[in-house]
Amino acid sequence: MALQIPDPRRYAESATTAGSEPPTSDLSGRLKAMLENGDDVRVMSALRAAPSPASYAEVWRAIGEAAHQPEAAPTEGAIIARLFALPLVIITGSNRPATLPGVVPDIAEVTALFEQHGALGPTRNFGLGNALCSLETMDTITSSEVYKWTRDIDAPRREFPPSPIVIEKPGEEVHLRFLVGAGIAPATAPSFVETAANIGIWGMPFTRLLAAQFAQAGVEVLPLARPPLELLRAAHAGRCAQLDAAFNLFVSNAVRRFRGATGDPVAVISAHDDADVRVSLSSQFDDTVLDGFRWPLHPLDNVARIVDSIGELLAACRVGNVRCVERVLPALDPHGLPWFVSVRDADRLDAGVTCH
Repeated sequence: MALQIPDPRRYAESATTAGSEPPTSDLSGRLKAMLENGDDVRVMSALRAAPSPASYAEVWRAIGEAAHQPEAAPTEGAIIARLFALPLVIITGSNRPATLPGVVPDIAEVTALFEQHGALGPTRNFGLGNALCSLETMDTITSSEVYKWTRDIDAPRREFPPSPIVIEKPGEEVHLRFLVGAGIAPATAPSFVETAANIGIWGMPFTRLLAAQFAQAGVEVLPLARPPLELLRAAHAGRCAQLDAAFNLFVSNAVRRFRGATGDPVAVISAHDDADVRVSLSSQFDDTVLDGFRWPLHPLDNVARIVDSIGELLAACRVGNVRCVERVLPALDPHGLPWFVSVRDADRLDAGVTCH
């Protein structure tokens, strides 16, 4: 039996913005008009009006196409700006507090690496900013900005502030940053997003290069790039990659601790009314041993796929007792703390739990 939990997210019924518009067959045309007028409020209203995850994803896809794609029939020899972002999942291990700079020390080396490995393709006038941008910065980019930047090479582009990586305590941490860039290329030619999609060609040299640039005594840095994506799509992809890496780190460390203390843990997967998926590890023999991971859901996330990936990792770590709570639980426990569901909690929930 496949692992299953309910989807705790709410869609159209939680929208409060006046003028929300549900998706219709003429959505693409209406979105294009909104972007042309810089009307990002109505664009976001169209997203909030989506009644389901599939509908939300369809509206978001249409927004991305309208913003990033040039005119349907570009003129012969037309040159356009293709904007992209490169998500970076940066895993650090440190025995002391430390700070990594918010900029890549030598971005020219990175550009040369892409060129050396054939990742630029027909793109010319390739520019890659050296600022390591945060997810919060990426979320401030509006679809109307991207629409204008794509269609007007000379349109002013704002600076993206760098975000240093602050390591506050010893141990391993997972960070997310983005490198933002643009390439000028013929409208009919493949973009950098397409020519650099095969990360197997340049990914490992990229990791070695950046690790060397960020090297500090007592700090291990493992920068893992994900394939470049159009500016509006990159934020969600990076967020998913960071959560996946963080969950892998959590499970491998937590299972090792449990086995050294009380034996194999019981895993409970639950959905909570703050739109969290949570994975709780607890002991059947010691009520005080409990650890958990929060996976906050984005409207674009596929819950079934996330739960499958959670189950696959638990199986790979030989966690054989996995339980799924079949109803949405409160975010907080009776003590006002985030509720991580112990094996005893699962037993009390009784019929609302399936075992795998």
